[in-house]
Amino acid sequence: MNTTFALDTNNSSFFLIATLIFVSINTLSARAEKLRCFVDICIDPSSVELSKSDIPGAPSYPVRTILGTQQFSKEKLLAQMEVNCQQRQFRTVRVSEDGENWSNFDQRWTLVDRNSSLSRLVDYTCKLAIAEQ
Repeated sequence: MNTTFALDTNNSSFFLIATLIFVSINTLSARAEKLRCFVDICIDPSSVELSKSDIPGAPSYPVRTILGTQQFSKEKLLAQMEVNCQQRQFRTVRVSEDGENWSNFDQRWTLVDRNSSLSRLVDYTCKLAIAEQ
């Protein structure tokens, strides 16, 4: 009878450990889905919106605005970026080093071709479905 109890305890322990591992992996996957990383930039897909830019030099049609962070930084560095999907252009327009106070950045556009390190970020951002404003 003691042997049966020991087997049940081992089975219960194994089941508990397996459950904890499964829950941990799912939690990590959910966090990974919240931020998608490209090169050294991670973006939050839920931050992407289609809007008319108020930054000088923007095209007359709406561009996609995204919030990003540095991939390997533990600081509260946050950047507001714009993607012009029609012309495959990208720029960072504002940066916040403390997560609150914004400062202007170099507002020139960078042409992103298929061989650019930013190509995957632009492709991903431009393919995201955006809710109607």
